[in-house]
Amino acid sequence: MPAIAAAEIESPAGTRINLNATIETQLPNDEVVISFRVEKEGSNARMIRQYVNKVSAAIQKRLQQEQAVKLTTTGRNMQPVWKHVANKTRVRTGWRMVQTGKVVSKKLDAVPAWLDAIEAEGAHLSGLQFRLSAAASKQAQDRLRFQAIVLFRHKAATIAKGLSAKSFKIIRLSTSKHLPQPVRYSSEMAMMAKSADMGATSLSSGEGKVSVTVTGEIETPFVDFPSR
Repeated sequence: MPAIAAAEIESPAGTRINLNATIETQLPNDEVVISFRVEKEGSNARMIRQYVNKVSAAIQKRLQQEQAVKLTTTGRNMQPVWKHVANKTRVRTGWRMVQTGKVVSKKLDAVPAWLDAIEAEGAHLSGLQFRLSAAASKQAQDRLRFQAIVLFRHKAATIAKGLSAKSFKIIRLSTSKHLPQPVRYSSEMAMMAKSADMGATSLSSGEGKVSVTVTGEIETPFVDFPSR
């Protein structure tokens, strides 16, 4: 059986053609990700930890009142702070602790209020981005994949007709996807979103382009064409 399969690959029963088909769509971003950090520096390590814990707990308490919010701690570390002195030596002068977190939600109209809550408790905004949620992205990919396969078949049929072939076979078929890039804002622009002067409309969630490409190879029966 392997020998027969190899022979068929080396000696095709017809003309083989490579082609592809791409379908894409624009969808509104339906999810927001807010990144923030709580940091403190000083000489007393215990007091630093207490401060970071207090601020982090306060943010968690305020944001978890919203059912549509997912709050995650993404990192936490404490590093010594050094000062260079004479003879190229250094002395530890204190400690610096940083804890990072992110907020994920589909409730886009509440973004300015959440930014205000994070800053009011003593944290610093690190980033803000709008993106297409995993569920919406997967649903779009499934729909586009079917449409791309249909388009592939239409292209294959057109090629077969152009070669005066009555039929065609699909020898190979694969799909690839292109996911949209999130819309990112700097921390300064994100803070402007909660200002009373500019309001919540100062930031736009934007759109994301999702595309699916089907690539494959078809085979049409050999046709003898006249030389003239």
